[in-house]
Amino acid sequence: MPKKYKIQVRDAAGKVLETVERVLRAEQIGNFNPMFCRYRNKKRVLVNSDAGDLSDPFRREGSYADSLFIKV
Repeated sequence: MPKKYKIQVRDAAGKVLETVERVLRAEQIGNFNPMFCRYRNKKRVLVNSDAGDLSDPFRREGSYADSLFIKV
């Protein structure tokens, strides 16, 4: 079973609306590897981190998963 991560859902102003648990999906685009998750019947929403850039697999660290968020 894939691991679920806690992800904050934020509005455009940055206010936290809720926290959800979702499975992360990676998609390769050239040298980058952005992370996506499903949210409210949308197939993919870009996942970001306050700690750093998730899309760069060479610089990404495990601690980035502690501050994941999506914008709606």
